[in-house]
Amino acid sequence: MFRNWFYLCFIIFVVQCSADQNKVENDLLLGLTAINILDNPGTIAFAFDPEKDDEIFFYSIKENRVVNVTENIGRDLAPRWNPSGFQLAFNSRRTIHGHNRPEIYTMDFPTKTIKRVTTTSAPDENQRAAWFPDSNALVFQRGTYFAPARLRLMKNDLKTGTETVLYEAGDKLHAAPAISADGTKLIFQSNKDFAGTFPSRLYMMNLTNSQISNFAHPEVDLGSDSDPKWSLDGKWITFASARNGGGNYNHIFISNVDTGEIRQITFGDFNDSSPDFSPNGKDIVFQSNRYREYGLHIVSIDSKEVRYLREGRTPVWTSRSLSELGY
Repeated sequence: MFRNWFYLCFIIFVVQCSADQNKVENDLLLGLTAINILDNPGTIAFAFDPEKDDEIFFYSIKENRVVNVTENIGRDLAPRWNPSGFQLAFNSRRTIHGHNRPEIYTMDFPTKTIKRVTTTSAPDENQRAAWFPDSNALVFQRGTYFAPARLRLMKNDLKTGTETVLYEAGDKLHAAPAISADGTKLIFQSNKDFAGTFPSRLYMMNLTNSQISNFAHPEVDLGSDSDPKWSLDGKWITFASARNGGGNYNHIFISNVDTGEIRQITFGDFNDSSPDFSPNGKDIVFQSNRYREYGLHIVSIDSKEVRYLREGRTPVWTSRSLSELGY
């Protein structure tokens, strides 16, 4: 009797695993079919960890092709396209630094020329760079999450190498900066209004007068708001928030910069993060644990339909094709 019960349970387990795998595969195929009919070509840059050593990869939706862009000892993370789509910023823990702290790099295309931007002494780490509209400067976070935890927002002039502090206020974590298309506004996440490390909220800085204002703050302090990015037209910001997930699950939201309208785009008991707008502004690519620990997904802003793409994390999207980028 026990043996029969054991065999029955085993068969049910195998069938369920097969069904789950088929669901992932079917969703992938359906997703590619749906995406191919959209007016959204271009290339998604993302970080991937095939052998416990993250590198930067490119993925072409139209070609369904993946390219390994960086390959070195040391983790490459947080890619970010410049407005033209021919330059990429990222942070790296390359062993040539002589330390294990991330520094900022840029990579030009189609030449594939890599340049180191920052050289910083301990304990500071440089991460999550974003471009100014003219592509002549980067904004990024500098500091450490470890005690004494403190992050400030820096600007690096790529022509002169001159660095200036854009924002710092106490022993707080000011992170994930992004500049508007007209170069007048800076959006970032910070815990500046809280006693602890978390939660974080979004803040907008007017770069003409350095004034700070709250952006899209929730009515109830559940979880954090993070990972803000601008739409190409400068009208919307997408971000991740746990406000409607009971503080346990992150979803993707968008907010209108002028009206303050907030829309929830993804739902469910998942952790969605690192959103970025598609080139035409109709879709958002993001990272989620829906099928994998780290998976790339696309959601339609209008229909809210989510499609799985492939493994990967921290995706960013440009209209440039792989051939334009030299691949």
